[in-house]
Amino acid sequence: MPATATPPTAAEAAPAASPAPLDGAPLPAVTPAIPTTAAAETELPAETTADSFTSEDTAETEAQHRLDLYGFADMTYLRLLVPKSSVWNRFYFPTNSFAVGNFNLYMSSNLGDSWRALGEVRFMYLPNGATTNNTQTGDIVRTDTTVLDYAGFEEPIHWGGIRIERIWVEHEFGSLFKVQVGQFLTPYGIWNVDHGTPAIIGIRAPVAVADELFPAHQTGIQLYGSKFFDPFEIGYHLTLSNGRGSVEYEDFNDDKAVGGRLYLKTEAFGSLTFGTAFYRGGYYDRSAKYVLTSKDGHPVVDQQLTTISKYQEFSLGADLKWQWKHLLVQGEAIVNEANYSQGGRPRAQVAIGQQGFQADYRRWGAYGLVGYRTPWVQTMPYAMLQYVFAPDNPLVPPVLGAQLGLNIRPTPAVVLKTEVTFTHFGGAGSGGLGLSPLRVWASQVAWAF
Repeated sequence: MPATATPPTAAEAAPAASPAPLDGAPLPAVTPAIPTTAAAETELPAETTADSFTSEDTAETEAQHRLDLYGFADMTYLRLLVPKSSVWNRFYFPTNSFAVGNFNLYMSSNLGDSWRALGEVRFMYLPNGATTNNTQTGDIVRTDTTVLDYAGFEEPIHWGGIRIERIWVEHEFGSLFKVQVGQFLTPYGIWNVDHGTPAIIGIRAPVAVADELFPAHQTGIQLYGSKFFDPFEIGYHLTLSNGRGSVEYEDFNDDKAVGGRLYLKTEAFGSLTFGTAFYRGGYYDRSAKYVLTSKDGHPVVDQQLTTISKYQEFSLGADLKWQWKHLLVQGEAIVNEANYSQGGRPRAQVAIGQQGFQADYRRWGAYGLVGYRTPWVQTMPYAMLQYVFAPDNPLVPPVLGAQLGLNIRPTPAVVLKTEVTFTHFGGAGSGGLGLSPLRVWASQVAWAF
């Protein structure tokens, strides 16, 4: 099948609307070119033969099943701006480093008759280099994926992994009614759906988004659509899924998660979108082993289940995005709470060297971002302020952070970014991480292909 290379747009990230910009400005839609069939509605010439039908049908079929390939990638340089005595030098990138962070490939196809499909995968170096902490000895163990390359002279290489970001098929009954099944990005806020690094303004997602106060992905069914009431557009999303879980392809109980988003958009004074979202679902993780029992005097192999963690959670979010001429203003506020079931509380580290049981919690976070796109090489100075309170992690106290940066777009497909992050903590934390502020300088090149 032929493949085309077109830049990724937020249309693939947010299926309800036309493609979004690198910072909100409209871009042309990217869709496979499908021949029209208007000629079939007119009287056919007398010389039309069976061969001509076959040729036209084949051409249309090939166009409908064409696979479009495109994606994005980025490389980041990160440096800590803290004294050598700071505790952060022992936890977070103590050495200045370059890193390729994202290499995401999109695969889309128009399947005909209002059907389309999309897949997105991220190629990663992980798990090589990932570290785990042995709570018994305190040793930090690094994963090593070194193997000998059989295709060469058995030279050592590192193998990496693939993360499936989403994979779904969709049928459109009309603008008000579209059904999507598979794994999809949770439709909430701004940052989670416009997650491609060339599309977002800053280098890293706000902590409230990165900590997944809403789950980033869900597997199930999504119903969405929109309707225009000039000058307004009202849209909705409804989801039914397995919910958050330890396994992406299996739900360990019948408690399905429900969620949704409602948004209002208008172009009356710039482009203004206001949205709200909710999510409610259960989390259940378990272990199992086979045991030998007796039934009616006969040995029977049975499965014994042990609950690892079980809780109900509820998330609520609100978001706003306003673009007026060259000005961009956006923000999100999210709250998430979890209540553990009887016998479902996991053991947790409540302090360094101290174990206990996880308590119910309510965590919340918010951020606001302001940027202005200047005509000079499409440069946008921006500032972002964020706050996160996450009591489920006793090692990190409440976080107040600010980012100051530049987003430069020399071409529509290439974005250069540089930013400085200032982070202040509301307490020391049991790990002592809040004893000193965290300051980070990062620069990034992100490109779409």
